[in-house]
Amino acid sequence: MNVRLSYRDAHGARVEAKAVEADQEEPPLRPPLETVRLNLELPDRTVAVRCVRPVDRGAGGLAEGYRRLDGEILAGLRLARLCDGRPYPRAVTRLVGYEADTAAPFALLEPLRGVEVGTLAGTLPTEQRRRFQVRLLRAVRLLGAAGISHRGLSPDTVRWDGDDVQITDFSQAALIGAPRTVVGAMPWQAPEQRPDTPPGWVRGEVGPNDDLWAAGRLIFYVVTGEDLDDTAKLDARPELGTLLAGIIERPERRPDAQTLLRRLGEADPPPRPLAADPAFARGRAEFFAQRRRKHPDTAPDPQPPPPPAPPAPRPAPRPRRDRSWLLWAGVAALVVLAVYLVLGR
Repeated sequence: MNVRLSYRDAHGARVEAKAVEADQEEPPLRPPLETVRLNLELPDRTVAVRCVRPVDRGAGGLAEGYRRLDGEILAGLRLARLCDGRPYPRAVTRLVGYEADTAAPFALLEPLRGVEVGTLAGTLPTEQRRRFQVRLLRAVRLLGAAGISHRGLSPDTVRWDGDDVQITDFSQAALIGAPRTVVGAMPWQAPEQRPDTPPGWVRGEVGPNDDLWAAGRLIFYVVTGEDLDDTAKLDARPELGTLLAGIIERPERRPDAQTLLRRLGEADPPPRPLAADPAFARGRAEFFAQRRRKHPDTAPDPQPPPPPAPPAPRPAPRPRRDRSWLLWAGVAALVVLAVYLVLGR
């Protein structure tokens, strides 16, 4: 592959570069997405990227591939806005660029680092354990500040290079506040994301603590090599029991990432949450409308317009004062005056 590639960077600027397929193979993605390693030859440097694109294979086919690509782009754009020119955090995969409104959409992501943490379960060196926990929790806190939930944290989507985590595969990411859907895989799939929620749990809306279920279980799994399928296992490990207390509760009772970081003695302030941007929401709605016209099977169904607001209640009529006494008072005054005039003669 040796082509001229046109795309937008994470800030919306148009970029053109020569793209050359690299010899290095990328770990394969599960269909309906695939990835290939490219070298982008820019005027001042060469940048290695992973080009992720939908394919008409796997469950859901091309339509599902488009939806998953949207998740990658959505997460990358939100995180880029959150950074606002500051250095991009290494703990999350950076979106280098994207092209979504074409017949062959794609996203350009930075290369993978380290290894999947599933390969380190129970073997992570003791001196790296606390650092891993802090870095993972800071990354989850960052996602919440960007207003997104990953919804697919697992030993396959979190990597470790000995110094920092790298959260990858944002294909299932959703905005906080969006309706929850069935997503993820057991045992990392939180109960609120499962096909059948347990008694007392509700599907509800995506919240900032949704990812803490999987993050807490990952911390336990990487340290012990075991699945946290019983709270009794926390009793046997007091240090982890203190850190992860409440982690497998319902979302509204689950501690947030900042609470867990305080339990680890990390008191750094959380990042400022991303402010609402009406222009972003309008642009996203317009993008899906255009895609729906061009590729009806690959765009999510339009959200029904909100019901019209009920008319404001008319103010209750003010009670009318009975002013008939004024008339009778006037009559009485005239009578008194007449009597006075008659007697005065």
